Amino acid sequence: MALLLSFCLALASSASSLPQTQSRTEASATVSKARALLQQGNTEQVINLLSHYLQAHSKDSSARLTLGQAYAMAGRNDRATDEFETVLREAPTNYVALAALGEIYYRANQLERAEPLLARAAKLSQGTPQIRMEWAIVLARLHRYKEAKNALVGVPVPKGAEDGIAYHRLKASIEAGLGGSAEAAVQMEKALALKPDDAGLAMATAAAELQNKNWARAAELAEPVFSRSDDPGAGLVLLEAQLGMSADYHSTLGKLRSASLPPEQDGEFRERLAQVLIDHGKTAEAVQELTKAAELHPDRANVIFNLALARYRAGLLDDAIASAERCKTLGDSAEVEDLLGDIQEARGDNLAAVRSYQAAVSLAPGEEKYRLSLALELIQHKSFDAAKAVLEQAEGLRPESWRIQLALGMVEHFAGTDEAASQILLRAANLVSDPLIALKYLGEIQMDQASPPDPVALAKLCQYADAHPSEGNMQLYCGALLFRRDYASGEKTGAEEILRRLQAAGRLLPANAAPHCQLGKAYRRMGRWQEALSESRTCVQMDPDSAEGHYRLAQIYQHAGQQAQSEEEMKLYEAASKKVADENARRDETIKTFLYTIRKEAPDRN
Repeated sequence: MALLLSFCLALASSASSLPQTQSRTEASATVSKARALLQQGNTEQVINLLSHYLQAHSKDSSARLTLGQAYAMAGRNDRATDEFETVLREAPTNYVALAALGEIYYRANQLERAEPLLARAAKLSQGTPQIRMEWAIVLARLHRYKEAKNALVGVPVPKGAEDGIAYHRLKASIEAGLGGSAEAAVQMEKALALKPDDAGLAMATAAAELQNKNWARAAELAEPVFSRSDDPGAGLVLLEAQLGMSADYHSTLGKLRSASLPPEQDGEFRERLAQVLIDHGKTAEAVQELTKAAELHPDRANVIFNLALARYRAGLLDDAIASAERCKTLGDSAEVEDLLGDIQEARGDNLAAVRSYQAAVSLAPGEEKYRLSLALELIQHKSFDAAKAVLEQAEGLRPESWRIQLALGMVEHFAGTDEAASQILLRAANLVSDPLIALKYLGEIQMDQASPPDPVALAKLCQYADAHPSEGNMQLYCGALLFRRDYASGEKTGAEEILRRLQAAGRLLPANAAPHCQLGKAYRRMGRWQEALSESRTCVQMDPDSAEGHYRLAQIYQHAGQQAQSEEEMKLYEAASKKVADENARRDETIKTFLYTIRKEAPDRN
């Protein structure tokens, strides 16, 4: 905080509180001499001079402030704190003392103590830029980015390249903390413009451009630094930029792989290189780096685990299980057993997978994700009763988990108890801020039933559709289920709402036949035959295997007196009816989709 130190020294004289009877000439000369010595770094001379002076002139706050700064510069923070606190006891609104004391706490990394002092100093000084900037630094370090940004409002860019760079880097840090990667990159570019030949600043700017996904600019900044220095850090930035813009990265990767580093640094570097490759979908190439890291650190379990995971994701299953077993010998854990289960399942050994998932649960009985892994493995192999038992036990431990409720609901559905499934899925939907996933499965289950929809489920689906008008599936479920409810009761007053929702679903789901099939039914019931004909035609064009669609279209043609077309549609209806739906195949596809979805949503999955 050199900027604030210089500022406090410059303002110290304005804080003098000598009585009118005291010799101001003597005070001015002594304090001026002390400040001159302090600017030259002669802290001990200043301490001796002002310590003697203050014995006779204890009320001179200007001298005491300067003495406090001398102690601070000498690293004697306890004595400096005493001097600044003495000033503040006499003058609680002395913002120079407040700022200086805040600086001491900042340098001691006592940010929570520094922040209120600097906040008060900023207010009392009526927004002095130097103090506000230091206050913003502390707020940023505390991750209070919004407040830090507000603290800098109206603060001009300091004069001088170094102070200007510090200002722009601070603003970049704040913007990055607020998620504003584009503005963070802008601020780093401004900092770089003040010192364009600074390699470190160029790389910091390149890193900001990476966060902004401005791959080309990041590569432009990193390439000359890497070419001149072969610095591995610059090479990693360049590699990530090239991967991001799908450029040829092999030359950069080759140079990084041939980098010569001390063994204690090489392993960590290989891990970082592997992570960059993995982040950009180059898992197979990352295996080579992790293999090298594992050779350098054969007893580090986390390195061996990452190698096993990379091999698994690259499809190298035999190598993956060997690494995972090696990791287990170094120290078994639920995470290792969970990965072993994934690898064994991929190898087709589902019994071994179940044992590993059970071991993970035993090692971490309170962790939701491991119970989910075991339950999903059982679901995949249609052991629904066993999966239900696992999930019910998990429910007792984690009643607030929407994922467990979702899995329980789907187990009931797969087992054929849709009424129970709907009730559980409603619970899942009520446990999560965005219940879209649970509601999609709830909607599909309700759509498949022949009976009128569950009133609570219908209300929940329509409520979500109202709150999210661009969700086409929700509009479809709400409109179609409202139609089925009204059709069963003979009610017709909701016709316009039904049409509005189904028409919206048709616009939002242009590749889905269902909205048009449902509209055909709705228009037919309303006696709007021409519209019913148009939508029903679209329905069977998009879904030629829809027996219901062909039958409905045959009836519409018959009503219109188009006998030949009606007979043709009846033939198509009969042909489609003979294609008996394979319910097992349909259930298998639903299971597959569900497992994919929930594994994506599971907490901290490998």
